[in-house]
Amino acid sequence: MDEIDSLAPARGRFQNDSGVSDRVVGQLLTELDGLQDCPNVLLIGATNRPEVLDPALLRAGRLDLQIKVELPDQPSRFAILQVHNHDRPLFEVDLDAWAAQTEDWNGADLALLSNQAALEAIRRYRSQGLTDPSAIQITTNDFTAAYQRLMSQR
Repeated sequence: MDEIDSLAPARGRFQNDSGVSDRVVGQLLTELDGLQDCPNVLLIGATNRPEVLDPALLRAGRLDLQIKVELPDQPSRFAILQVHNHDRPLFEVDLDAWAAQTEDWNGADLALLSNQAALEAIRRYRSQGLTDPSAIQITTNDFTAAYQRLMSQR
């Protein structure tokens, strides 16, 4: 369950929702208690805001194991960039340098950087009037333009 914090925030947090949130959380807790009878079911909840979860959700027998996933280090960012660009026509792009430059970026950010760089290359080729897609090459300038675009949105 991605973004489980939106489904199960701490009860009593919202004063103007007629108790709807509290009832939803209560029902979710009841359903989780019923999962003990299903030994082949594994429920994983993901959140970027664990502090807003209802504490009863995290007690033993429910979502009792918590694993914090840290941001990727430089070698991991390099590997992520390689995955997202393995089949793309890169021309003189130093992915290791981009991994160093993107400290505190997560995997989704790196995927977006790669996709934006590819779009920059497509825009550049179209603006030059080229129509053969096999001629497109993604360059360092495309990554730089994508990086600047993304940094302006942060």
